[in-house]
Amino acid sequence: MGIKMNDNSNLFNEIQKQIEAAQKKGLPIKTLVKQQIALLQESHDEFIKTAQKQGYDLNNPRVGDIEVQQYSAMKQLAQKIGMPVETYDKLIKDVRIRIFGEENYKRYFEDN
Repeated sequence: MGIKMNDNSNLFNEIQKQIEAAQKKGLPIKTLVKQQIALLQESHDEFIKTAQKQGYDLNNPRVGDIEVQQYSAMKQLAQKIGMPVETYDKLIKDVRIRIFGEENYKRYFEDN
C-alpha cells in the first residue's frame, strides 16, 4: 500500500531502549509504555488522514488490516503494564465490522 505514515519509529525505539534500561534497574516503566501507546495512536491517526487524503476507502480490507495491527500493538503494550484492554478490543471489533459487516464479523471473529 502506498500510504506513507509519519515516522515516530525513531522516538518509539528510543523509548523502548529507556524501557529496557529501566527494567534492568527495576524501575517503573508505566509512563514510558504510555508514551509508546500515545505514539502508536498518533501514527494511527496520521495513517487514517493520509489514507483518506490519498483516496483510499476506509472500507478497504488492507486499510482495516493495518488498523487492526496498530490497535493490536497498542493492546499488547497496555497489557504489559496492566492497563485495561477493552478499548482496544472494541476498536478492533469496530474496524472488522466496518470492513466485513456485522454478520461476517459474528461468523469469523466472534469466537476469537
